Amino acid sequence: MTNNDTHAIPVLFDWIELSDLLIMLHITKNTLKEWCIEGNMSYCRIKNKSYFLRQDIERFLYEHYKNYNS
Repeated sequence: MTNNDTHAIPVLFDWIELSDLLIMLHITKNTLKEWCIEGNMSYCRIKNKSYFLRQDIERFLYEHYKNYNS
């Protein structure tokens, strides 16, 4: 895999575990669940734990910040 590979698998530290994300964003599990149901956030499950891509979280926050201030 080269640095120019656009389909490279994100390294482990680019993934944030659900409980850490809830603490970072100061939100409830139900809020995060609603965002996932609405299609605003995607995640993967590994052995009963949910992980979110840091890039997806940053994109989501940026898009909603822009919409709020428009």
